[in-house]
Amino acid sequence: QNNSTTLCLYCIMKHQPNLFFITALCLSAAFHVIDGFTSSSDPQSTSLSRRSSTMHMLPPTLLSGIDDATTLLTRSQAITYPLGFLAAFRTGAAISVINQPQMPKLVNAAIGSTVLRLPTYGTRVRLFYPTTSEAVNDSNAVMAPYCTDGLQTSNGMARLVKFDALGLSFLLAHLANASSGCVADGPIHNTSSNDDEDLPLLVYSHGYGGNMDMATYFFRTMASKGIIVAAVEHTDGTASSTILPDGSERKFNEYLMTGRQQLTRRASELLEAVEFLPKELERIYSTKVGTTMVGGHSYGAPSAIMAANGAAEDSRIAGLILHDPALGMGYGMLPPNGAKSKMPSVTYTSDEYNKAKVRYGDLTLHVRGAYHGNFVDAPLWAPSVVMRTLSLLIPAAGPSNPVEVHDQLAESASEFIRNKNPASPNVQIGNLFEYIA
Repeated sequence: QNNSTTLCLYCIMKHQPNLFFITALCLSAAFHVIDGFTSSSDPQSTSLSRRSSTMHMLPPTLLSGIDDATTLLTRSQAITYPLGFLAAFRTGAAISVINQPQMPKLVNAAIGSTVLRLPTYGTRVRLFYPTTSEAVNDSNAVMAPYCTDGLQTSNGMARLVKFDALGLSFLLAHLANASSGCVADGPIHNTSSNDDEDLPLLVYSHGYGGNMDMATYFFRTMASKGIIVAAVEHTDGTASSTILPDGSERKFNEYLMTGRQQLTRRASELLEAVEFLPKELERIYSTKVGTTMVGGHSYGAPSAIMAANGAAEDSRIAGLILHDPALGMGYGMLPPNGAKSKMPSVTYTSDEYNKAKVRYGDLTLHVRGAYHGNFVDAPLWAPSVVMRTLSLLIPAAGPSNPVEVHDQLAESASEFIRNKNPASPNVQIGNLFEYIA
């Protein structure tokens, strides 16, 4: 653990010198706060010895920076250090998210985005789809925001991880003003070389506490492969935040429904989207939808499985695309881990889910160097040194390049959607993929 901390601090020093100074100041303040409250007047007290034993494990260059910061502080100021620590932390965080999040560049691809509502519960669905280069270059074009509801969305995400209780909502606030890189309400453009080929549709379910926005860059990448992605924002209380048809906000509420009711509501919303969207897209955009599949991340995967299993015989659903399926949240209503699906399916797992031996359907591919957060945009929300450091606590960003992870996932999914064959060699092409089952 000490070696990991040292490595993280060294990386900050090397790649983010401004953030390094703030970090050094924070460490110095932290050490002095501990000393100020636990040491006696004896300069050789045991707490100082513990501090010395901790400090000697840091690199000389880092020690020098911390010692310089230490000269700014005295033990008599111990009472003021907590405030100084918080101020330094906030400053460091503010510096780290400048020019963030990191929007991936797309080559020769123009993407549009819009939001529709399903009739029954007014469930919101955010669409990502290929659009025309003329729409992008139009002087009157408006780029859709990353967060559909701005601060309301980012604050909902902050509440979920308890940042609001700690006064740290600002750590996600920069997402509220970020661009999605998609043209708002642009026309749908069929990029297929075969004009008679209809665009495929993927109806996607977010995870527990997720929303329709937090995988925007991932879905943008999938849309660049010629897929319409429909990200459903569920109304069962498990979205970090959603806006109902009457304009009111429904915040995350795990007690709004029981687990079984949640899963049932989620599956019904996916099924409604599968039937409603093709007709609506043809009505609004004169676009015909071809192969339709459902998918999801984490808790969204059991939702997709339940929708597929409960679909009518004449349903449009032709397959399943699952990312880190939280199969333990099936509440006794789903097949067990390792089960086969009633329809073609591909499962992609992160390092931790692969280690837990999570398997489902016809094909399971381990995405090497990917963590749970790599299936949304988490690794792109802040500099990699910040997200990788955060991953010591939560699985936000694996060691693999997040843009490469998204691109290989999108290529694989695109191949599967078009040929509906999990055994196709092209589904498994990608240097990050490891065949599991």
